[in-house]
Amino acid sequence: MSLYTSYHTRSYIFLCLICFSFSKVQASQTVLATALFQNIFFPLSIDESLLCTTDKSGYASIDELSKTIEYYEKNNPAELRKLSVAVLTDHNSPEYLEDLQDYRADCKDASSEALCVLEKYWGDREAALTALALFYDTKTIIKHGENYQARRFTIDHLRVFEKAIRKIPPFMRKKISKAKPIKDLGKVIKDFDSDVQDLIKKAFPEDFATSIWSDDTHPLTFVPGAGFRSQVVAQVYNGQNLIIFTVKAFDKGKDGRLYRDIGLRYLVDFRIPIIVHEIAHTIDNFHFWNGSEEMYFFYRYRKMSNDSQTLKLINNAKLALWPSKWFEAFEYLWEVNDGRYDGQTQEKLAELVAQYILIPERLRQASPDAYAWLRDDVFKSIEYRGYDSCSIPIVKPLSWWEQAIAKVLGQ
Repeated sequence: MSLYTSYHTRSYIFLCLICFSFSKVQASQTVLATALFQNIFFPLSIDESLLCTTDKSGYASIDELSKTIEYYEKNNPAELRKLSVAVLTDHNSPEYLEDLQDYRADCKDASSEALCVLEKYWGDREAALTALALFYDTKTIIKHGENYQARRFTIDHLRVFEKAIRKIPPFMRKKISKAKPIKDLGKVIKDFDSDVQDLIKKAFPEDFATSIWSDDTHPLTFVPGAGFRSQVVAQVYNGQNLIIFTVKAFDKGKDGRLYRDIGLRYLVDFRIPIIVHEIAHTIDNFHFWNGSEEMYFFYRYRKMSNDSQTLKLINNAKLALWPSKWFEAFEYLWEVNDGRYDGQTQEKLAELVAQYILIPERLRQASPDAYAWLRDDVFKSIEYRGYDSCSIPIVKPLSWWEQAIAKVLGQ
């Protein structure tokens, strides 16, 4: 085991101890340390306030981020920040390792070497504070992808991730973090044909196995990349909670863009529905997972979209009509008819979950049985207000001149 791997393994173990051990209370009722991941500063948002925002509004200020970080670091060991930054900059590629070595050398005399490293890693102070605050409060890891040349996230992406994360109930994200231990993968697939074994192993990103924590958890993680195909907006591998975003395609949902195919300009940041849809895939992956069953590889396990009790309900559900048919703007799907998706069950489930969060009023009318099932069995009685509650328009029809511009730009 390399020193680098050993150091980061210790980081995961240490942070697990802080989360679970230091949260205990002594007989004198004196709290030893502030437990991580409490969702205090990024609480669940069930109203429309975050949905009705542009990329320039709706996110935490630098002062709010600083207060979040101070709250969690106040009574914790001094190494908390250092080890958390190690997790948030965990890479295997030689290019990243060289960069991080240079950052540490440059930051040696800084008042906070760890935060200085994270700022250089992101190239932006606010981005570093956002990544660290989101990790402390929501147990979400947002970092660069292993492909050193791939387009990277910026502060703009961290801001929209923050808003989307707050649409997912904390109890769901806690369940998502119960990682299926990939360390048992070889044992599970040992009797399969060698070609099939190779295919299964290649389906997992290289760094995923090493990032399983000592308590068999793995934080929900966002990274930029290309997925299977460069035109894919975002992707979740079955059985995982790692979401890979193709940045260029993902940013097509940003407010202010023109779309000739649907004749609309977005007035709010429509990347939120993309993120919520992808997180819905991780909800699908981990809904039935209790953290103790045997590892199931990427298609042999029970999830909502292939569970016999829910499969029929999902397939019979009628998805609501989106006000902007947002998915048509990103890639052609033959399963989309009149703005409604009617294709693969796992995609339809992700859409149902997303619509429950984003346009619940429409879903309740379009598919009352599916809405009731999501409300009672999946969301545990949590209900939302969606885009239809926004006090300002969320889309604007294109003028003839905008149509012409969009045609030229190919949007």
